Amino acid sequence: MIMMAAVGFGAHYSLRKSSQPIKRQALLIFALINLVFSITFHLAYMIDQPPEGFPVFQNLPLHLCTLMTWLMPLAVWFDWKPLRAVVFFPGTIAGLAALFSAAPLYWQYGLFNLHTFFWVSHGFNAVIPFLLASLQLYRPRLKDAVLSALYLFILAMLVLPITLILRTWVDGGANYFYVFNPEGAAALDVFYNLIQIPVLYLVPLLILAIPVLIGQYGIYRLANRSHS
Repeated sequence: MIMMAAVGFGAHYSLRKSSQPIKRQALLIFALINLVFSITFHLAYMIDQPPEGFPVFQNLPLHLCTLMTWLMPLAVWFDWKPLRAVVFFPGTIAGLAALFSAAPLYWQYGLFNLHTFFWVSHGFNAVIPFLLASLQLYRPRLKDAVLSALYLFILAMLVLPITLILRTWVDGGANYFYVFNPEGAAALDVFYNLIQIPVLYLVPLLILAIPVLIGQYGIYRLANRSHS
């Protein structure tokens, strides 16, 4: 976390006086490097699997955090507000949440191991959207914060048919967006213990996420005001 914060602040202060095209190009490079980190840790887990296993069809780039990593270069390069809202609001929160509530299999490897790019990739999922805003390539709005929950729901519903197809004909353990169970993610376990119904157990989380997203916007506004 400290390293990721240092990289973020270092990049901000290095790029803050650059032109918009240079900022965009630099963040695109960051996003592409992060994509390489994500691919690297996925391959590492598939080749050298933990005791719990790491099935290919349960770990396609369809989980929220991994999906954000793949969408990040597009969010950097194209000025499409719905996409930037998703990576800045729920994408950032998901990246940070993964660092604090990752499943046990991600804690088993030493620092100098390709598997640990899991932590680096999820950290950058928070750093890059922060830089998008701090470098003024994206100016979050209050309505973006609220609508990002809707965009997230739409994204989850687009992925759900793929999950159902995989569960039916390929791998019964496919569980993208954790719609069927939390798989050990501590933050999701709380809701699953209360409502043990697939998909529906995530509804309270989505509702409770809206004040958090608004709070995230408030933090951005305060930071932007103090900076200016």
